Amino acid sequence: MYRVRLVQQKDIDKIFRLIKSGTVTMTTMPKTKIDLKKRIKWSNVSAKKASKSPNHDSYLFVLEKGNQIHGLSAIYTSVSKKKPSVYFKQQNESYYSKDLKIKNEFHSLQLHFVKTPYTELGTLYIDPKHRGKGGGKLISFARFMYMSISPKRFDRKVFVEIRGHKDKKGSTPFWDQFSSHFFDLNFFDADNISYIDNNFISELIPKYPFPIDLMPLKARQSIGKPHQSSLLAYKLLRDQSFEPNGLVDVLDGGPCISAHINNIPFVNTAKSFKIGEIKKFNNPSTKGSFIFKDSLNDFVATRADILEIDKFETSSKSKQAPKMVRISPTCARLLEVNIGDCIKVIL
Repeated sequence: MYRVRLVQQKDIDKIFRLIKSGTVTMTTMPKTKIDLKKRIKWSNVSAKKASKSPNHDSYLFVLEKGNQIHGLSAIYTSVSKKKPSVYFKQQNESYYSKDLKIKNEFHSLQLHFVKTPYTELGTLYIDPKHRGKGGGKLISFARFMYMSISPKRFDRKVFVEIRGHKDKKGSTPFWDQFSSHFFDLNFFDADNISYIDNNFISELIPKYPFPIDLMPLKARQSIGKPHQSSLLAYKLLRDQSFEPNGLVDVLDGGPCISAHINNIPFVNTAKSFKIGEIKKFNNPSTKGSFIFKDSLNDFVATRADILEIDKFETSSKSKQAPKMVRISPTCARLLEVNIGDCIKVIL
């Protein structure tokens, strides 16, 4: 069984090997152990903060199975608080000639600056050998589970940048045929720099609208089109109330989708339970539920069957006491919980 937990400093060697194995696609992760150590510390400090409001925090999660790390994901808060984030915005332009009485409309891309701070979900990567086995959904949705523990720690608007389309040869048409003309860099250099600070984009690209119909065909067809490997993640996020917001990545043309935190089902539907029994069972109440520890600092999540135990419901005098559940020994081991501990479940 897979589980997701917050990163720890002891993970540095395993994460570094994972990063090296996916160097080409992992542009949002450090490429040296010194920088990786800083990233892990940033997550640890953020989780331990007493503050209940977002303030340039980062939370890094690892996908684990058999004591090996097979994937990563992250949350970043207060994005664009210090400097605006730069995107292309799709919009319609209209022009009218009074003399000829002709109205002309065209679809365009124009630089757009997001100045209101938002929370971004990023750094989603899974070892190709472990894709399509359930771990991807867990490592992606674990971020919502974590946000549900203390929603006030996160900005009201949540953004996700989806990786842009590549052709069968591995080329990025939007970059090759359009964006590359503004930068004296190759794609991966530009992508690495933009992760650190994409303000340079606004300094090198003109502010006027670019008519989409005048762009090369392949570049035009790539606008807002997800990468093939990102289609499942895109669909899963759409199921969580994320919608295209008209913004696309300046470098690869990938879509940007967003949602209000109050509208994300996984953030708002988790139910609290208390562990009444730990032993094997048949006929579960729910199968494959998302289960996680109700803890910011010791967060762990997995998927497992649970069995609600009605006989325990009246054992407490408090009407607000959570219902009791039985979980398997394997589930208890993965979550690092014991009888009497509280967990949260998304049914």
